[in-house]
Amino acid sequence: MRTKRRLGIGIAVATAVALAALSVAMVVPIVEQAGAQVAPPLQLNAEPTSNTSLSFDVTVPTTPCVTETAVTVTGNGIAATPLSVTVVDPNTVTVVLPPTTANPLEFTLTCLDVQVQPVTAQTSLQFFAIPVTKTVEGDVPADATFTVNVACMASTGPVGVGSQTFAPAAVAVDPFSIDLAFSADGGTSYVFGYRASDCTITEPGNGGATTTAITPPTVNTDTPGTYPVSVVNTFVAVPTFTG
Repeated sequence: MRTKRRLGIGIAVATAVALAALSVAMVVPIVEQAGAQVAPPLQLNAEPTSNTSLSFDVTVPTTPCVTETAVTVTGNGIAATPLSVTVVDPNTVTVVLPPTTANPLEFTLTCLDVQVQPVTAQTSLQFFAIPVTKTVEGDVPADATFTVNVACMASTGPVGVGSQTFAPAAVAVDPFSIDLAFSADGGTSYVFGYRASDCTITEPGNGGATTTAITPPTVNTDTPGTYPVSVVNTFVAVPTFTG
């Protein structure tokens, strides 16, 4: 009786070991297969398309995407809500962000490839923003118009950052000259750039104002960030005399 009992225990142990081995053999390939379904991160480009808006062409140059393309953006780690997102094709998306979006920007593109596997690509860049705020005071004509020019070129300031780029060199183009148009109501318009720059602000068209005050008239963007500029036009009524 003792021999049969020991034999039964041996068979049970051997069976348990065999089942455990079979379980491992079955699980490992499944885990490996599941892991293989996620493709490694790919290169992503985000190229600015304007100096007056935060607009970008977001592309995956190796064109792996087939469907389900989507882009998300964060500014300083906070989710940004784009003003518009247009999928031009599965590997190209145009994105326009609010002008007050913070640095740095990080773009994440996701899609499904030809094997219906998820693909992810990321890139980041920084920029400078010059918000130009126009204010008109006094007896301004209702049809008055104003032109403010912002001209920027690569910085040659004392910190020696003439070659410093906040974005890839391919998109950090300089110099540039932007004319901003304002009506008698004033308002705020933005200029954006992607490398350390020396910028000069002038007003070629003052709408016939008596005086113009630009503060500051020059801006050095050695680091990414926001550099506000104020342009104030004052109209002084000319007294009339009667004989």
